[in-house]
Amino acid sequence: MLIAVENNVAQHLHVNTRLSDEQRLMRTDAWSVRVTGDFMIVMNNLLSLPVIVRHPQQFSDPRSFTAAFKRELIRLLESLPVPRVKIRLIREWQLKQVEFVQPIAPALQQRLQLFQNLLTHPGIVQWDDDPSNPAISLSLIKKLKLQDVETNEVQTVTGLFEKHMMKDFALAAHPKFNEHNRRYLYQSKSLNDVMNESEVSEKIIRDYQSSLERLGKSDQIVDRDTDYAMDYLSYLAESGNTILDDVSAIYYYVYNYGVRNNERITTSKYRGMGAAFRELGRFFKRQALFSNADFDQFSQALNQAIDNATPANEGYRLERMFHSAEAELARRHSLLKYAHHYRKLQYQVKVELADYQPSMWRRFQFNGETRLDELCYYIMASFQATGSHLYNLQLNKVNYQLPYLDGGENITLHWLGEAQQGERLTLEYDFGDSWKFNIVVEKVIPTRRYRLTSVEPKVLDGSGKGIIDDIGGTAGLELAAQDDLTINDDFNLKKLQSELGALATDIAKQYQ
Repeated sequence: MLIAVENNVAQHLHVNTRLSDEQRLMRTDAWSVRVTGDFMIVMNNLLSLPVIVRHPQQFSDPRSFTAAFKRELIRLLESLPVPRVKIRLIREWQLKQVEFVQPIAPALQQRLQLFQNLLTHPGIVQWDDDPSNPAISLSLIKKLKLQDVETNEVQTVTGLFEKHMMKDFALAAHPKFNEHNRRYLYQSKSLNDVMNESEVSEKIIRDYQSSLERLGKSDQIVDRDTDYAMDYLSYLAESGNTILDDVSAIYYYVYNYGVRNNERITTSKYRGMGAAFRELGRFFKRQALFSNADFDQFSQALNQAIDNATPANEGYRLERMFHSAEAELARRHSLLKYAHHYRKLQYQVKVELADYQPSMWRRFQFNGETRLDELCYYIMASFQATGSHLYNLQLNKVNYQLPYLDGGENITLHWLGEAQQGERLTLEYDFGDSWKFNIVVEKVIPTRRYRLTSVEPKVLDGSGKGIIDDIGGTAGLELAAQDDLTINDDFNLKKLQSELGALATDIAKQYQ
């Protein structure tokens, strides 16, 4: 934290100032400070955001000053349109020791003088109301107007602040804050909080185009790759998603590209499309928006779609489908015989949301004849998931999926009765937010009586309201729970049981 001070301020703070390079002072993380009576104005040099600290004479060292400044900055941000998830990052960040430098540049002196005039001018601050420090700051920034150096447009400080904070990631803070800000903006849940979908997409494309140009790509490649990226973002926006909400959505985009555009796609065009989207995936990985697992999953879905959709493979795939149809029907008939045997088993299963505190869980009673896909739908329904993303169920290192990709089993051809008492399963839902549910088979109870019809699953107990789709996984849910206490406490067993069947049926329709 770098602060420029005037001589009288330095005296109040009982510290020694020293000269500093003006370029260093003009960095985006630099602040300037002035004392006016019992008030200290700490101004961000980029945004002219004033933070009011009262009674500066009380600070005898930089450490006590930074604590007071941080407290008042957080209180001010809570009064501005700043998402709580970002404020939390500042709250948890330990500010480095203050460096006091002088002198203040003339332009910054002028802005400080404007704030001082506003602070002492009658009628600007409603002193009779005994305003808080954030209220005083808000009164100042609502009155001060500055010219945007890029557009020459005259804006209030709040307008400039919103532009830099929400769109250009330029709020003075630290690298982790700005990285999180960018990732947050790219998530669909942020659209109502920060900006609309088109601005998010435009920001992604601008960043991506700049990245391609820095890599030395030709103009033709830059145009091709950005065109595909823009079309893909539009495709996702139609379903209310962004590129980070479901990294496997690229499969459906590429596979259905020809049908959607009423165009016969050649093998060479598919190759170009593959190269373009692999570069987009690498861009998101460089931006720390894709983890290694996200990138691998994105690439796998892309390659699978191109392989399945390439015209040269159509004849082979049709031949393979016809030859395997008879074997597949025979296999299903054989498996159904086993399913009837599972009807004699009752399963008690506990499901817990992973990596979340306080514990959010459900305990169920299922019949052994419950198909594994139905098991997943009941679990999703009980945790208030919408079923709008792909999922994967793992048992004994085998992945059960719908649709099932290479290396996975068709989940509709397997039953809960295949699991043994004490075994653990893992359900992963939404490969973007990566919700994980740990499933434990607590009891397997043979029943004496053979039932001709299947029994509706029962919810025996549980805790917590459930998840919120597209909120950023468990980290986002924990932040939301700070504002909505019912997320951790609200669990209505009777209401959930009465609605469970209908909710699970609605989710199942999403995957048909």
